Amino acid sequence: MGTFAPPAEPLLVAASALPAATGRRAGWKAISRQRIIRARGEGQVQAYDGAQAWQINPFQGRKDPEKLSADDAKGLSEDATDFLGALVDYRAKGYTLDYLGTEDVDGTEAHKLRLTRPNGDITYVYLDPDHFLEIRVVNRRIEHGVPNETITDYGDYEKVNGVYLPFAQDSWQKGSTDHQKVQYDKAEANVAADAGEFGFPAPGGAPPSAAK
Repeated sequence: MGTFAPPAEPLLVAASALPAATGRRAGWKAISRQRIIRARGEGQVQAYDGAQAWQINPFQGRKDPEKLSADDAKGLSEDATDFLGALVDYRAKGYTLDYLGTEDVDGTEAHKLRLTRPNGDITYVYLDPDHFLEIRVVNRRIEHGVPNETITDYGDYEKVNGVYLPFAQDSWQKGSTDHQKVQYDKAEANVAADAGEFGFPAPGGAPPSAAK
């Protein structure tokens, strides 16, 4: 269980064994491998409670929560399942693992692993050769019938309750120059969270918020 709170970038996500995020403007919330919340500034929220995905997207002129289709929910549900890393319990999740040798990642000869999900989606995990920590993850998913590839680099690892967590994250779509960078300044373990916060809000109910 734990908390992430980036200092400036408004980003809140909730999932797996890190169940509470209490950043003022953003964070990660996690409560089980079946729940995840992503919240960005200006009231934008995406969430998945293990069965239903939903969002609030004021950037599309919508301020009320709306349920997402199965295709739109795909990335959220996989992110929830793999919140601790795609390699964790990969057999129990039904993934197939292959070692593909080494590959250069910004000057580091990283170990390259391929995880194939039962639905055919693929995740490539690149491990630092000295400490075997993830330095890059590439997700290849089919969304709305179209291949979509997302690259995420991790760094600035710090130990939290005996577990190394990345405090720096840089994500982008393949072929895009638009990077989404987050620098976390805080991580806590064993913080309580309410499972009901991940579900579709009741009429008139308040949506999840990163502000505490």
